[in-house]
Amino acid sequence: MMEKLKQTKALPVSLLVDDRPCLVVGGGKIALRKAGHLLDAGAQVAVIAPELCEAFAGKPVRHIIRKFKASDVEGMSLVFAATNDRYVNRQVLEACREKNVLCSCVDGNWAQSDFTTPAIARHGNLTLSVSSGGQSCRQAKMVKNSLAKHLEMIETADLIVVGTDHRHLDLEEREPFRLMGPRFERVGWMIMQLWGIHEFMLLNTCNRVELIVIASRETSTNGILRHILGFDKLKEDQFYIHRGAEAYEHLCMVSAGMLSQTPGESHIAAQLKDALVEAQQRGWANSMMQEWVSSFLHVSKHIQTDVAPLLRGQEIEELALKYLDAHRSDLSTRTLLVLGAGVIGQGLVRDAIPKVGKIIWCYHKNKPDVSKLWKQAEPAPNQVEMCTFNDIKDRLGDADIIISATEAPGHVLHSGHAPFFDQEKPLILIDLGMPRNIDPALRDLSSEISLIDLDGLKYWYRREATDLEEIFIRCRNLIGEHQEQYERIINSFQGGNAQ
Repeated sequence: MMEKLKQTKALPVSLLVDDRPCLVVGGGKIALRKAGHLLDAGAQVAVIAPELCEAFAGKPVRHIIRKFKASDVEGMSLVFAATNDRYVNRQVLEACREKNVLCSCVDGNWAQSDFTTPAIARHGNLTLSVSSGGQSCRQAKMVKNSLAKHLEMIETADLIVVGTDHRHLDLEEREPFRLMGPRFERVGWMIMQLWGIHEFMLLNTCNRVELIVIASRETSTNGILRHILGFDKLKEDQFYIHRGAEAYEHLCMVSAGMLSQTPGESHIAAQLKDALVEAQQRGWANSMMQEWVSSFLHVSKHIQTDVAPLLRGQEIEELALKYLDAHRSDLSTRTLLVLGAGVIGQGLVRDAIPKVGKIIWCYHKNKPDVSKLWKQAEPAPNQVEMCTFNDIKDRLGDADIIISATEAPGHVLHSGHAPFFDQEKPLILIDLGMPRNIDPALRDLSSEISLIDLDGLKYWYRREATDLEEIFIRCRNLIGEHQEQYERIINSFQGGNAQ
């Protein structure tokens, strides 16, 4: 039975031997490798051996052609005992002990040495070292070779965005690409397996599906990211890939709400933060992505401050109520059924309280507190009634307007609910969900039913293209003024600045 190797504890350090005298005893391939490490570190290298292997030819070492003597270690900063004779290596080690010179033996004497050399890879200013504590040099070398590939890819790493949004696909076309449940998990897992991926996050909203990633040039251009997201089924004009400064500009615009269905809305900033937290919890992102997102949000604040006066900004819930103002002159006598108690649902109820006669607020699990939404001096109004999703069918007949703003993965109102509608009175259905919460087939139940979704609201509230183009020019100019932020972050991992 093989004797198990003793695990030796070690302190990893990087020795500064630039222009210092160092000695290698031995002239074979192992001695050559140790001499190479010293030369890479800038040391003055002497090699003692009766003869050197051919590969030493051209190496800037001082060759002393003889056998080792104990006095050879005097004045040396460190010594490698790298002969093929264990007895000679032991002599070198003992000579170093007497002179207090650091020594490393390459054979079975290694455990009595002062240091060992790990598996080493260098790339520019970066040095990677992997040690197994004497247990498995082959394993350490395999790990080093694997990680060294990433070192090489860092130099070409950049900010990449692969995505699609409401400007490229309409709502029905976007739905199959939304990342939810098992598909979200699978996409994240597949991206984690790729070479050249350093950090990433997935931004998944009603308007857009985006992969934001720090990746090598090769990985970002070989089509694999497009394939994982399912975009290989799309035409070139139905999705986008932005790289470098172009990706930075795009994400600053997204963070500022300028590329939302209602330009200037602010929900996207919170969604971006949530996506980052999710990525960090899953181990997809760390400090690099955190720095990028902080920069996007910083620039977006400047954009919003400068551009806000030019925009008649509308959050999606405000837009829904604006639509109702334009289509129902008698809101104060009507009943509104709100499905969903998330951020948009809360905004709908808060803003609708002064406008409509009665609100039925339908929630899934946690009953919302109306008093926290109503921050006026007078007591919270009592026209808001609560119900759960299990009770929807009992309240459909009471509603004149239904707005759905849930995060459900499919239809919460469908043909099965048809018997519970009052088909004799006008009914407005507004679907703010992505994927859609209301089955489009419901509009065919009666001529009194009208249904509008996110894209319909966008087209209804379309701004004049010339106004938006002028605003976008101002946004891009502001982003250009912060270009140094992009360059600073890129240089921090491409340039390898010392800390």
